[in-house]
Amino acid sequence: MRKGFLRRIPLLTGVAMLALAVSFSADAQQVTSLIRQDFSDCNNSTVNADNPSLIGGDISVLRQSNGSTTARVGITASADTTYDLFHKCVGQIGSITTGDEGVGIAVFTFQTSPGILTFDMYPNGAPAGNKFQSVPINVQ
Repeated sequence: MRKGFLRRIPLLTGVAMLALAVSFSADAQQVTSLIRQDFSDCNNSTVNADNPSLIGGDISVLRQSNGSTTARVGITASADTTYDLFHKCVGQIGSITTGDEGVGIAVFTFQTSPGILTFDMYPNGAPAGNKFQSVPINVQ
């Protein structure tokens, strides 16, 4: 049974992100991928989604005119693990805990300025191979 579920994980993550994005305005929402990559600079200049096998989740971002940003995160990662999500080189936003199949979903609200927005995410202790970096997005 687990093997069949694992084949459906990308579909399940996509369905979860679609469900989370329903309340976002289509023209204001931006979506970026979380890439399994151990390191990058503050602008994630070495992060891209060219290799689909490295995509571990998505972040849908909506920035309001008052400077608050809502990020809806869906990941498929290690099972029963808590990942800390960071606004890259700024500070921790919150934590996401995956279930026994490795799927985690969370929503966060935080303050941002217009410009390039990047994230990184990893469990406590930051073990190599279990870190994620976002593809950069430009929020206005």
